[in-house]
Amino acid sequence: MTNQTVYHRPQPAAGAEIGSLIGGAFGLVFLIVNSGQFSTVGRICVLVVGIAVFAVIAFFALRSLGRMKGGRGPVADSQPNTDGDSPPDASGTPVGRSTNPFGRSYWIVVMVEALALFGGARLLTGLGHPELGVAWVAFVVGTHFYALGYIFTLARFHILATVVAACGVAGFIAFFASIPDFIPVLSGIIPGFVLLAFGLWALVPVEAQTKRRAT
Repeated sequence: MTNQTVYHRPQPAAGAEIGSLIGGAFGLVFLIVNSGQFSTVGRICVLVVGIAVFAVIAFFALRSLGRMKGGRGPVADSQPNTDGDSPPDASGTPVGRSTNPFGRSYWIVVMVEALALFGGARLLTGLGHPELGVAWVAFVVGTHFYALGYIFTLARFHILATVVAACGVAGFIAFFASIPDFIPVLSGIIPGFVLLAFGLWALVPVEAQTKRRAT
């Protein structure tokens, strides 16, 4: 009896499909909300690019989810291995691939995010600085991707969280530097495109392998 390492064709990382759709949707909303100060031509260009990128994300993410739901697993090759690791499930599916990541942890993160967004925006408006709302939104949205990266086992989203949260901080810096007109760009347009770009990156296939016991 020997162990075999099963090498699967490259595929998106665990949770990538859902994560990319969430990130892409946030990105598109950021562009729609914060491009209002642009000229008509400028806003049209921003929205056309944003919608096109999100359409690509949605196509590949939904196609991948459809294949998983239909039971079309990855093509695999195998070779003997004697390292003694335990085998995966009977299907040989790589650990972490799941079509239902919406567990309790996910909804807790969403609830905390919603409370933080609403409470922070109300507080800033009450203090007389509603223009800082977009910077706060970028910071909260960026921070929540740390948690989603953990839930979906998608390490790339930790990078996304850092970049988008930094865009939110940049908006606060612009406010204190007396250049508030830059806030929608720094904390709205830039993180919008960053979210869309990372949505595409999340779908880039990665190598996967599992162990199974052969007789």
